[in-house]
Amino acid sequence: MASEFRKDIVSGEWLLVAGGLKRKPNFFAVKKAKPAPKRNCPFENLSSEFVTVIPNKFPILAPHKTCPVPIIEGPYQKMGGVGFQEVVITRYHDQSLGFMKPDEILLVIEAYLERYIALKSEKCTEYILIFHNHGSSSGATVAHPHSQILALPIVPLDVSRSLFGSARYFHSHKKCVHCVLLKKEFRDKKRIIFKNELFVAIAPYASHVSFETRIYPLRHNSNFEEISSDEKKSLSEIMRVVFAKIKNGMNNTDYNFFIHTAPVKTKDMRHYHWHMEILPRTSIWGGLELGSGMEVIKVPPEEAAGILRKIKYD
Repeated sequence: MASEFRKDIVSGEWLLVAGGLKRKPNFFAVKKAKPAPKRNCPFENLSSEFVTVIPNKFPILAPHKTCPVPIIEGPYQKMGGVGFQEVVITRYHDQSLGFMKPDEILLVIEAYLERYIALKSEKCTEYILIFHNHGSSSGATVAHPHSQILALPIVPLDVSRSLFGSARYFHSHKKCVHCVLLKKEFRDKKRIIFKNELFVAIAPYASHVSFETRIYPLRHNSNFEEISSDEKKSLSEIMRVVFAKIKNGMNNTDYNFFIHTAPVKTKDMRHYHWHMEILPRTSIWGGLELGSGMEVIKVPPEEAAGILRKIKYD
């Protein structure tokens, strides 16, 4: 396909899908650095449980007793860097999500939910971010599989843009923008990677990186913490499929994922639809991306979905 600009229906951002670029045949054949040995791992033998949650020993946020308030310094503003930061650690050093069974991933999801609900009750918490870095190029400093949970006193800009775009669409069309785009994806069938009873994984029409994957619940719901028991099981199954496909077909490439959900204290979020975003690290930003702030997608989402569909996950 020829290169084309695509507009993100939610954020309003323009992205460049450079389908005409020639790609190397060994796109995922780059030799990866060996993970740190178990003997040097701070998380090894931490617990006999499959999932352990601990406070981050090197947090970027400081615990607090009072909520921070903005301080004005001329044209600038600042606020104390307070909040909560926890680490969700799985037991086995060499077993990333792509190697796990659905029942093991289910334990991870339940740990996310338990800590989310606990941190939600903290009076200063405005937003809770659950994220996972896999591999050194993703920003992970410890090779042992782990996720992090941050309870923030602010709503981050990227989340705010997503919420604003969702609210704007709902105001104009009286419909959830994410439900609308899912309806379009089911009709087109070109960008669906996998679907089970309660969730679907797609390559977004306006992907932000090559092979970006988003997992959506089919039931409209703005809040991740309101997921049902059946949905938890279904989510663990589709996560197992997606991460096994990344492991098997993409040379276990580095990736980041995070969960976007409604802010803790904001009311009337019926316009929003929580979801998981998975961003493989298949390229590095150059001058075009840095100078324009516009992502360049070298593998069109339709092609990426077709590749991922064919990859075995057993």
